[in-house]
Amino acid sequence: MKLIPRSLLKYLSKAARPWLGTQGLLLTAKLYNRSALVWNPQAETVLVLAPHMDDEVIGCGGTLARQIAAGATVTVVFLTDGNGPGVMPPDVDAGAAQTTSIGQLRRREAVAALAELDIHDILYLDAADGEVARTPGLDVRLREHLLRIRPDVVYLPFFLEEHPDHRAASYLLRDAVQGTGLKFRCVGYEVWTPLFPNCFVDIDSTVEIKKKAIGRYRTQVADTDYIHSALGLNAYRSSALLSHCRFVEAFCALPVHDYLELLGAYGRSAITSE
Repeated sequence: MKLIPRSLLKYLSKAARPWLGTQGLLLTAKLYNRSALVWNPQAETVLVLAPHMDDEVIGCGGTLARQIAAGATVTVVFLTDGNGPGVMPPDVDAGAAQTTSIGQLRRREAVAALAELDIHDILYLDAADGEVARTPGLDVRLREHLLRIRPDVVYLPFFLEEHPDHRAASYLLRDAVQGTGLKFRCVGYEVWTPLFPNCFVDIDSTVEIKKKAIGRYRTQVADTDYIHSALGLNAYRSSALLSHCRFVEAFCALPVHDYLELLGAYGRSAITSE
């Protein structure tokens, strides 16, 4: 994976500041006083792109819970069908395990996980795991939802994520908004790959909700302790705010035009550097 150029980091840190200044910012992060601000989630219309069932709670579950508490309307769109690698929980009856796919079980888990956050509007685009970038018509289906919901903010994995489905989500969004004239804020979240943040959210008040929501994904946590790794990253992120809180979710937040411009500039820089 190519490193993002320094010039783009400077652009990233400056581009969101005027826009975020109108969206409930509280203070400047002391260790990132030239690049990152602390954001207070508001009552907005929110759409979340999650390549896999659990990405949404790992990447932004605490913030989503805060947005719901503030009166936001949240819709989660899962890009894949859940039929990727996973472990059938040991207490599932052997007969039921033979007739129930991992994907079916994960849908039930997703409903339970999002219920912990008080989110009940869920959509499924049903691409195969690992095939988001190669599934025809996915952008058309997403465009229909975007035009119907007309979100104020779209959460999605930041485009420097290691997993190919996570990276593909940004390109899918680019194709889906083309020609629509839609304007919203993109909030890139981190799952596998720490990003360069320009926005922090204190999740101390919702971290236990996030923990419970991750725990609902039993097919995922059966062999990998995602609660430990996710909350560990959130604890590390709190160091940017010193004594203000113990758990923080970090984001790259930009108006959609600027986010997609940054995505395109990164793509061009990766090509020219090869």
